[in-house]
Amino acid sequence: MLADARNSSFYPDWFDYIESEEAKDAFRYLVGLAAGLRNYTCYPGLHGAYRDFRFFDQHEEHPFAFGIAQKWLLFYFRLPAIRSGRYKLQNLEASFPSAKQVNSGEWTVKLRDIDDVRLLWNILQIT
Repeated sequence: MLADARNSSFYPDWFDYIESEEAKDAFRYLVGLAAGLRNYTCYPGLHGAYRDFRFFDQHEEHPFAFGIAQKWLLFYFRLPAIRSGRYKLQNLEASFPSAKQVNSGEWTVKLRDIDDVRLLWNILQIT
C-alpha cells in the first residue's frame, strides 16, 4: 500500500520528468500495483538527487525499489530480496536482457513499458 501521503508532491514532478510515453505508462501502472499491496508499504523518496520509489516489507526491510529515468524505470532487487533466495539473477536475465548485478551486489532491471512491468510483477509474486 502507499504510505499515507508521504512525499506525494513527487509524483507529478517525476511523471513530468519521464520523456517516454511508454515509461510514463509503466510508472503509472507500477505505482498502482504498489498501492494495492497488503504486505508492503511504498512511497517515493530521494536518494541525493536520485528519484526512487521504495518498497518496505512488514519487517521494515527494503527489498525493492525503482528509480526514475527519462526513458525507463530502473527496478532494484536490493540485498534483502537477494538474500531471501526467492529470486535468481539467471531467471531475470532470461526474461530481461537489461538485467544485471551492479557493484553494490544488487540487481537491476530496466522497465520500458507496461509489458515489462507485468512480466516483472509475475516474477516478484508479492502481495
